[in-house]
Amino acid sequence: MGERTYAVIDIETVPDRALYEPERDAPKREARGEATDEAFPPPWAHRVVVVGILWLGADHAFRKLGSVGHGSLDEPRVLRDFAGFMDKEHPVLVTFNGRRFDLPVLALRSLHHGVPAAWYFWQSNAYRQRFRSEWHVDLCEELSDYGSVRRSKLDALARLVGLPGKFGMDGSQVEGVVERGEIEQVRQYCQADVVQTAFVWLRYLLLRDQLSLEQFRARATALRDALVAQAAAGEVVERTDWDRYLLTETSPG
Repeated sequence: MGERTYAVIDIETVPDRALYEPERDAPKREARGEATDEAFPPPWAHRVVVVGILWLGADHAFRKLGSVGHGSLDEPRVLRDFAGFMDKEHPVLVTFNGRRFDLPVLALRSLHHGVPAAWYFWQSNAYRQRFRSEWHVDLCEELSDYGSVRRSKLDALARLVGLPGKFGMDGSQVEGVVERGEIEQVRQYCQADVVQTAFVWLRYLLLRDQLSLEQFRARATALRDALVAQAAAGEVVERTDWDRYLLTETSPG
């Protein structure tokens, strides 16, 4: 295998209304002695509309930011294109809550459409190993001690390090935006999340001492400069407090 690359990914979905009936299919849980419907559909009931990817090479150098499927809303095509990328490149995956949501959704929707997803089972399930991060770094898992403490949202962790967090729209609005035919807005929203996930990841590598402060600053700055001209990333770059993020702000006396 050649140079190791990294793919920071995020998916956007809408409920599959043709298959999912909440009264029948929503999981139940006991709350204060009463059966309560979970509002969020189970993974198999999410139709994938966007897979956003920030692809990075050696030293976390920028390669490409975009979404798979060439602008198509054809879910099988999106899944095939993503599988083709994964099977060819075998990048290290970086996600936020990818083990509990993004990857199971991609696998189950591939099962639904009969789309091969060999990448999901590659190298004895390398991407699915919960307590190992050689091939899949799930920042939600890593930063919650694998669920032993309350999980934080990407929005909160982004703001914690000086990034803007959510702006413009959020996941609850995706279905309505798709129904209005404004899919490009969803793609840009997804890619903005991917970009912020990548910058949180670089700070995580600093936290783990896998990057020195100088390396962190150099790689984050190079990525910022490469992304500033990207439509989906430009506003993230503009809204970020770079002194806070790069740890160059003056410390209180």
